[in-house]
Amino acid sequence: MIRILFISLFLFSNFFLFPQNKAEVYISSYKDIAVVEMNQFGIPASITLAQGILESGNGESRLATEGKNHFGIKCHDNWNGETIIEDDDEKGECFRKYSKVADSYRDHSLFLTERERYSSLFDLSPTNYKAWAKGLKKAGYATNPKYPSLLIDLIKKYDLSRFDKGDFQQKKLYFTHSYGLPYLSGVGAYYFREKSLFYAEVQTSFVFSGINFSYSYELLNKFYTGVNAGIIYLPTKEEDIVPQISAELMYRKNTVLIMGGVQIPISKMEYPFIPYFRLTYLLR
Repeated sequence: MIRILFISLFLFSNFFLFPQNKAEVYISSYKDIAVVEMNQFGIPASITLAQGILESGNGESRLATEGKNHFGIKCHDNWNGETIIEDDDEKGECFRKYSKVADSYRDHSLFLTERERYSSLFDLSPTNYKAWAKGLKKAGYATNPKYPSLLIDLIKKYDLSRFDKGDFQQKKLYFTHSYGLPYLSGVGAYYFREKSLFYAEVQTSFVFSGINFSYSYELLNKFYTGVNAGIIYLPTKEEDIVPQISAELMYRKNTVLIMGGVQIPISKMEYPFIPYFRLTYLLR
């Protein structure tokens, strides 16, 4: 059993103890805004996010940090708001300045929908991000000849197209199967609500079984942290039911959750804590 616990801890450390890069942090911060804009204006969220990452340098450019301008939109003649000066194609050009990032995302949507030269984009399928990327360049959004490929590469690398699919937003309740250590298998129900995840699960192994109820929160893109409580059932022991609390981390990759944590028995047990690892499959 000790060997199983060490294997579980090793797998946990390999899957979870690594940092996210800046683009993933950016996606986590602004994906919900991009989806709102997509639902209202028909611009693929994948395109909006990829443009934001590219134009703002993952939100770290001067325009983004001081001007909340994530899309490099210049002042133009019709802009009456605040401005910020920055070098671009020419030195000392005028760019729009916003009070919050959401205003930049909304102005990006209006910029595309209110100008005739971008009208052909809205004849494209909202899930055809490749055509949108090429169409933006053709309409003159950017001068860089590699602009479409830069956007497409970002969308592929970070799987941004998942935000363009209606079922990604609508699907909330899943039934699940899980496999791992020291609990070998389990079944449960998982409910996603915005950044929150609630689940109930029954797990079993040759040594003991358990029932857990959990709440987790999406801190970063696809990474959740949470706590759960439940019981450990020991069929061969006199004290056969032991209450437990746990802390856990998980990563969601489409319909798979990679999860690890540590259970702490509240009453006396042979083991003072039980590291665990499992793969949970969300059933469509």
